[in-house]
Amino acid sequence: MSRDTSANEQQDWSHLLGAGTQPPKEILANFVPMTDLSSTHLGSLARISKLVTLHGSQYLGDQDLLDQYYVYLVNGDLVATFCVTGQRVVYSAANFGMLSIGDFIENVRELSAASDAQILVVDRDELDSMLCWDQVAKSLSLELSAERELDEDRDWLNTLLTSNLFHRIPPYNIRQVVDKFSARVVQSGEVIIREGDEGEECFIIKEGRASVTSMPPGASQPAVLAQLGAGQCFGEEALACRARRNASVTMETNGVLMALNKADFNSLMQEPVVEALEEGEAAALVSSGQATWLDVRSQQEYDHDHRANAFHLPLHLMSIKTRLMNNKFKYLAYCSTGRRAATAARLLKQQGFDVVAVAAPDY
Repeated sequence: MSRDTSANEQQDWSHLLGAGTQPPKEILANFVPMTDLSSTHLGSLARISKLVTLHGSQYLGDQDLLDQYYVYLVNGDLVATFCVTGQRVVYSAANFGMLSIGDFIENVRELSAASDAQILVVDRDELDSMLCWDQVAKSLSLELSAERELDEDRDWLNTLLTSNLFHRIPPYNIRQVVDKFSARVVQSGEVIIREGDEGEECFIIKEGRASVTSMPPGASQPAVLAQLGAGQCFGEEALACRARRNASVTMETNGVLMALNKADFNSLMQEPVVEALEEGEAAALVSSGQATWLDVRSQQEYDHDHRANAFHLPLHLMSIKTRLMNNKFKYLAYCSTGRRAATAARLLKQQGFDVVAVAAPDY
């Protein structure tokens, strides 16, 4: 007899996920689309993902689970019972390879273990948010490398594009973040930030060295906490909160700092509204020849399954592949959650292309 996989079953799989453990980020890196994720973001994603061990015929979930999460079969076997036909099919890890279970099957009434198995469960929205940042940052890095010929720009730009702090900014605004930084020439012995002061700026060292010091209670001399060199960031807590400076930073040599103030940072935190078409409307435009599909997913996702005649433009290759696009065409961008599509649409519009995102299904 089949189960009722409504609210009660959702509680079952929610409880099961709660009992899961944090996976090593090396496991995440084996699966698509996490193969394209930076080491920093892999670590962040691992902390909110779950590695679940199933035994015997233990219940895992239903279609709701596959809609809300990327679910990967790490090892063992699963049995899927389908909604319409009631057919039961056993799958092994080899059936799915590096892709998620939801990339292969749908309309699942029940998903259970057919043997002892390990399942990796990753939040769709969180992963796609991180993918957007990483891939747009990679594209921007290629673009900036072509624009900026001086090697000294490389270190501070890499710090900016890999910093956890700046990952809070919507990916559409990454280019503006770079443009908001201003260069400041500083001298040896100059105090850049002072312990106890209110902070209004953060800094990335482009050239030179600095020391970080703090005055312990009752001490007559400050203690040296760290030495900083080119490419390192300091003072970023001023952008994240209103806390006073917890240490002083003094230049040990002459140098150049890249500075960003809090007002500019906060202005870039705003998430812009991006127009999106419903699936039916988008399909009608393509069928009538008024638009072309634009697939912004990874190469592996595209190779597994894509829409007919879709132009493939992974986000991280935008700076290279946009030259192959036709600015007289209307493109409809799609992905698995709508986030990468919205990011691509906004960035490509800024370059003069007619691109509209296709909304993700409303699960």
